[in-house]
Amino acid sequence: MAFDAETHALFQEEVSETLAELDGALLELEKNPADKNLVDRVFRAVHTLKGACDMFGITPVVSLAHNLESLFDHVRSGWRVVSKELLDTAFAAKDRFATMLAEGADPAALEDPQLLDRLRQLLRTPDAPQEAVVPEPSPQAAPDDASNLGQNDPEGTAAQATATWSVTLSPSDPGFLSRSDPLPLLDELRGLGQATVTCDVSGVPDLAELDPADCRLRFHVCLTADTATVPDANTLRDVFLFLDNQADVVVTPGNGPLPVFPAAGAEGVPAQARPAAQPAASTAAAKPVQPPAAPPSPPVAATAKAASPPAGEARPQAAKKETMQSLRVDAGKLDDLVNLVGELVIAQARLTQLAASLTHPALISVAEEIERLSNELRDNTLGIRMLPIGTTFSRFRRLVRDLSSEMQKSIELVTEGGETELDKTVIEQLNDPLVHLLRNSIDHGIESPEERLAAGKPEAGTIVISAEHAGGEVVINITDDGKGMSAERIRAKAVEKGLVAPDTRLTESECFNLIFLPGFSTAEKITNISGRGVGMDVVKRSMDALRGKIDVQSEPGKGTRITIKLPLTLAIIDGLQIKAGEDQYIIPLSLVEECVELPRDRAEASGRGRTIQLRGEIVPFIRLREAFELDGQPPAIEQIVVTRFEGERAGIAVDQVLGQQQTVIKSLGNYIGSVSGISGATINGDGTMSLILDVPTLVASVKRVAA
Repeated sequence: MAFDAETHALFQEEVSETLAELDGALLELEKNPADKNLVDRVFRAVHTLKGACDMFGITPVVSLAHNLESLFDHVRSGWRVVSKELLDTAFAAKDRFATMLAEGADPAALEDPQLLDRLRQLLRTPDAPQEAVVPEPSPQAAPDDASNLGQNDPEGTAAQATATWSVTLSPSDPGFLSRSDPLPLLDELRGLGQATVTCDVSGVPDLAELDPADCRLRFHVCLTADTATVPDANTLRDVFLFLDNQADVVVTPGNGPLPVFPAAGAEGVPAQARPAAQPAASTAAAKPVQPPAAPPSPPVAATAKAASPPAGEARPQAAKKETMQSLRVDAGKLDDLVNLVGELVIAQARLTQLAASLTHPALISVAEEIERLSNELRDNTLGIRMLPIGTTFSRFRRLVRDLSSEMQKSIELVTEGGETELDKTVIEQLNDPLVHLLRNSIDHGIESPEERLAAGKPEAGTIVISAEHAGGEVVINITDDGKGMSAERIRAKAVEKGLVAPDTRLTESECFNLIFLPGFSTAEKITNISGRGVGMDVVKRSMDALRGKIDVQSEPGKGTRITIKLPLTLAIIDGLQIKAGEDQYIIPLSLVEECVELPRDRAEASGRGRTIQLRGEIVPFIRLREAFELDGQPPAIEQIVVTRFEGERAGIAVDQVLGQQQTVIKSLGNYIGSVSGISGATINGDGTMSLILDVPTLVASVKRVAA
């Protein structure tokens, strides 16, 4: 079957999401091997992947996925336990899926026969003997009596209320055991109560025409179970949760007559079909069921969807509604929408300025209405671009697992604040810097188990990645409890490499920032993980491109904390427009706390720098005119914009506060490059330009002056 480019792109996106879900479920299962819900998550992800690849005819992937699915079906049935060997094989299979399904790859040429053999070997060697899972037939029954197949009499049944159910399983699509091996499903039914299973083998063709992966068997189960164990039909339908076609299962209350299976010839099956073929060697022999001469009308049996009670009907409807509310949109179209909204914001600012200059009441009213609509459109558009940062965090668990295993270290990764939302553009560019920081923490930060035990630390090291909102920024912390860094050693290494002059005086914070210089590394030897002095330089340049800040704090023997501060969005922000001299500037409104007047006689000057007393608190401030060396004299009464950053207050003295304004952020361009104290520019409504202040840099200058 031929698929167009759009369908293929959707397939690639679905595969990527499924592989990410599989990777996450396996990592969680490694920590909680007894959690059956995680086993179901793995099974569901593999099953989804197999179905998608089967639709596209990618047979090598389908074959590998089918064997992995069968392996975890054994885990669900109790035949296997979650072991390191099983998980290592599952991770290897996941990586092979990613390789075979990569864009432009040839799945057939990338098959791994050894991996397939490992899976099949695990399937042939269950941890527990099969007899311990599959109950023996009742001793009163004849050995060849098909009606006694799989009886199970749990203790205490007679003492409790029981109910009888009739379950019919008739796979409509025989391929790959109807996408789910029926034997574990029957075993699960036996585990719920006393079950009598009847098997119809009349649909099995001659061996020459039989595909071993096809399921031509049909089953009828009469189940008697405690009402506490099986309160309703939904409990039984949950057993068949992973069937592709839920209509293959019919659940009916009571012990109805045996179903009348279609004749062999009804589906083109040869009349000489041999009933000797059995569902598996582990079950008792079953004779084909002969339809009676005058079969009674079968009981009214609804399918899995229609037979649900009213309370159960709400679930598929809710799921359908949720699906209808989700829509995949090309990222390029979303970027175009944001750009158009930005242009609309600029045009709206121009309209507002024009209406104010003409003082026309009707025009002012229209301008205010358009401003309100523009604000709502801006917020909704930017909200669409927001994604939880946890999608990025989840990728790192596999990285930490593989690198810690390679370096023979025991490391636990803890993530916090994964629900924190950030602009998708920022998230996309954040992945590589975080990978570099994690690799350095694993290589340089966390000690070997022997070193940690000798230092009185737990054998396993811990790396914590957390994210939280702070005003108009997102703060990301990467913290480890490793050996930390020495500021003096970093400075000495920088002097040795010629990166810093020997007589340069540096603060502790400035010493730690030396690790971001190109070519700097404290590693004694170069490994395939780090040591060339390239990774941290990449991190710094990435942070600059995102208009973010990065700070390092470390204590020898205790660990290291790296703090990254990023803007929520790179597109549009609310800003406070100010004026100093003849120029206009924008301060991000999220950092502004209040504005106060500064008469000349209230400004205090001392050896500690300029400060102002504000309701009993001394607040340091700088004059924007002096910071940017602007010509002219300040007015008699200046305005101080009080900002709060990192929990501390600082003021910026300006000539005039013009008011609030939506700000479309524009880059300064490669020609101008990075300018200290400036993070970007915007276009005003009258066509002039305003520079956007980099408040953290200015606040840092206040601290240096006041020190």
